[in-house]
Amino acid sequence: MPPRYSLAKRQAAELLKRAHVKKAPVPIEKLAAFVSAEIVHQAFSGEVSGIVYRNDERSAVIGVNSSHPIQRQRFTIAHEIGHLLLHADENLHVDRNFPIGLRSGISSKSVDANEIEANQFAAALLMPADFIAEDIKPFIGTDVMFAIRKLAQQYRVSEQAMSIRLSTLHYVELGT
Repeated sequence: MPPRYSLAKRQAAELLKRAHVKKAPVPIEKLAAFVSAEIVHQAFSGEVSGIVYRNDERSAVIGVNSSHPIQRQRFTIAHEIGHLLLHADENLHVDRNFPIGLRSGISSKSVDANEIEANQFAAALLMPADFIAEDIKPFIGTDVMFAIRKLAQQYRVSEQAMSIRLSTLHYVELGT
């Protein structure tokens, strides 16, 4: 089945609305609690970025690699919330070292629709298009790298994630 981009974006927007989140940075820990997920920070060995385990139909545990930078941890939590909301048939999901952008090594090859969807969800959750549309206004006509850096700080995401998101939303053009 191909990735359900619209569903991922819609689910992220609905979660933000239900949790009354109206500005950046998105309180990702609050959103995890809102979907009845406990966050556990632990230094995982190997390439594990995060895991999600459903205790039952009503609660889950999200494990996050505490040795990763905070921006990556935030993206990992958002990504795992995406798995919870989009992939109800999964009881355990382990993510191995996906980049913090919109894609993983696997998802960038369009091999795993679930990973693509979870990455799209995470990007839409942490960097909502309507928030970006408002927050980018002061940076119109300024240096692109300055804008990316400042918005990444405001949204508490990596500069890589912000540059990909701004490109996806057609605010900047990234070289190929």
